[in-house]
Amino acid sequence: MGAKVLILGGGSGGLVAANKLAKALRLDRGSDHEVTLVDRSPYHYFMPSFPWVALGFKEPEEVRRPLKNLEKKGVHVVQGEVKELLLDDKRVRVDDRELPYDFLIVSLGAEVKPDLMPGFEAAHHPWTIEAALKMREAVRRFRGGRIVIGVSGPYYRCPPAPYEVAGQIDFALQARGLRDRTEIVVAHVHSKPLSAMGPAISHVVSEILEGKGVKFEGNFNPTAIDPERRVLKGDDGREVPFDLLIMVPPHKPSAVARCLEPLSPQGFPLVDPKTFRCVRHPEVFAIGDMVNPGIHLPTAGVVAHFQAEFVANQIMAELKGAYIAESFTPVALCIMDFGDDAVLPMCDFTPILDLKGPPSCGVLGRGKVVRLTKMAFEALWFSLYLS
Repeated sequence: MGAKVLILGGGSGGLVAANKLAKALRLDRGSDHEVTLVDRSPYHYFMPSFPWVALGFKEPEEVRRPLKNLEKKGVHVVQGEVKELLLDDKRVRVDDRELPYDFLIVSLGAEVKPDLMPGFEAAHHPWTIEAALKMREAVRRFRGGRIVIGVSGPYYRCPPAPYEVAGQIDFALQARGLRDRTEIVVAHVHSKPLSAMGPAISHVVSEILEGKGVKFEGNFNPTAIDPERRVLKGDDGREVPFDLLIMVPPHKPSAVARCLEPLSPQGFPLVDPKTFRCVRHPEVFAIGDMVNPGIHLPTAGVVAHFQAEFVANQIMAELKGAYIAESFTPVALCIMDFGDDAVLPMCDFTPILDLKGPPSCGVLGRGKVVRLTKMAFEALWFSLYLS
């Protein structure tokens, strides 16, 4: 009797895990094992391209592919809402049915919760595809003034994204002849741009923003948005006025995953940082944005990618008795696109997992060729995982 592996979430972590297991178990050749992926959407969206959708460079259908494409590789795909994790019974309730498992990979990500910030209806953002399209319309109507790009807190998907959005908007407004009529401000909880990634990366990002005339308002912890006065309020009494506000919405781990106790003070499930197994249920793995803040890893797709491969390897080791494969790679590479410039940083998070200090980060490349690489990577991603 084969094993049943259930994967919750069709983002980067779930998609990579499904592909890895499908290949290793040879699912397309009639394996006794079963791999099932569950997601509420029929599509996998390439989220790094959402800002491009917001600025009209891409359309929604260009940055998504049907998850059903996985069935050609032998993976069962179920479209539905995950309602409850019945961990003691090794079952998951999806809509009105229950799916059994022998191994469970939970990769449900972090959910955007705009309602957690008062006045958020006055802001726009590209953190969902629907919101990206609304932001596109707001940018299209913009004719000059003050654009503020803010973050609601320290935990959100893709830490460099607010700075990328600032650079891309600068580039887009130059093309429309509106840049000399526009002031762009980034208001962030950090003291300097990407200060958590170390001085080398912070310096190059600061240099790019300064070269574009983008101002930085640091150590700014927002508490509310005043839609009538059109100001972003900080906890220290500062107010940042805006004509157009692009605001990273509050992020919270998937509510379904709250049963994966214990939880961090911020509500993120705590897993073993060496294996990503849940403390009380070792056959359950949790990866990606829903757990990484709790173990001090960044909320980035590349981290979920490496976690997914490592978790799939552990499942294969149990199924085959011995399975030699790569270990977890706590490294993040993320091309930052600033419109007419780009940066390729790399961070090694081994010191954080070993509780020895901050990550070791550096810049691997910069320039238009790096930006072209990011554009090509989207096509490569879809070709590798959803062709």
